[in-house]
Amino acid sequence: MTIEADGDPVQPPQRPGRRRTVITAIIGLVVMVAIFAFLFPELANYQQAFSKVAELPPAWIAILLATGAVNVLVYPITAIAAIPRLGYRAAFVNRQAGFLVSNVIPGGGAFAVGTQYAILGRYGVSSSLAAAAVSADAVWTYLLTLGFPAVAVALLVVEGRSTAAYTTTAAIGLAIVITSVVVISTILRSEDGAHRVARMLQRPVTAVLSRFHRPAPDLDAKLLEFHHHASVMVATRWRQLTVTNLAAQGAPLLVLWAALAGLGAYPQPLTLIEIFAAYSIALLLTSFPVTPGGLGTVDAALVGLLVAFGADSSIAIAADLIWRLVWFLPQLLVGLTAFGIYWWDQRKDARVRARATQGTLSRSAESAGGHG
Repeated sequence: MTIEADGDPVQPPQRPGRRRTVITAIIGLVVMVAIFAFLFPELANYQQAFSKVAELPPAWIAILLATGAVNVLVYPITAIAAIPRLGYRAAFVNRQAGFLVSNVIPGGGAFAVGTQYAILGRYGVSSSLAAAAVSADAVWTYLLTLGFPAVAVALLVVEGRSTAAYTTTAAIGLAIVITSVVVISTILRSEDGAHRVARMLQRPVTAVLSRFHRPAPDLDAKLLEFHHHASVMVATRWRQLTVTNLAAQGAPLLVLWAALAGLGAYPQPLTLIEIFAAYSIALLLTSFPVTPGGLGTVDAALVGLLVAFGADSSIAIAADLIWRLVWFLPQLLVGLTAFGIYWWDQRKDARVRARATQGTLSRSAESAGGHG
């Protein structure tokens, strides 16, 4: 049964070129090796970090496993918030497969979008509704990724911490978030608003892309398409989208908190606000995918911020390793499982179609024999 929405068929974005993917992969690998092989050993001995991990109390290991499970289980609910009649199985396959693709392939965001379109189509979601769901998810992820650092720095100021090094970045991020909310609201409110924003942005976007020898998109067509697909969904389901995206974005923070608490770095020397600040500022780097999954770049920022807030360097590295092992690695493995479920469901569909075709042919043969 197809989950329908009004609108014309939507084509997923084109995938990045093979040459660009290979170059990005090489750059990402160099950066990742440099950080883990050269930068981290300058901060602390890996043996010290691993010994901290080995000394985790059994109770905290159980808590970490629970937070890892919560992260995996919560992640798909953003799709259900966007498409209420979508079952959890379909949402699970869609979101977890998308996470795997976007975090394993360099510049995998475009690949992930195409993957999610295909999966939602398999589970009966119309192309226009799939476009609205993917667009809404991208908007909320973007706003939260930029908004979290601004909120974190504001909380640090309330806590009385010196934040001179981060205040400018947070202020810029907050200004971008406010501007983005105004622009997105204008686009979603009316077709005329989408046209106005397109006219305002087309020239600067074209100028920037021309410097990189890249063709500029037709923003008028793109923003009008976004308005048509996402306006109704955002207007009617913004509360559900906000709550579920906050939960999905916050679950990895829960894992990081459990790691630092288990290692003895919380509540002293680190406060919950400082953990949130380190996590949110580091997570901002995932918007600039130098390496797949932010491996290396995000970890360097996270460890550096934790140390700056007062954590021992060996504990900061140990917490980062635990965070990756409990949050990132299991979700990649779950993504592989999601692809396996998708493959199995496709095989099942093919068998059903084959039986239906065979039954039709058999009935046609019987009918022909009876007439003879």
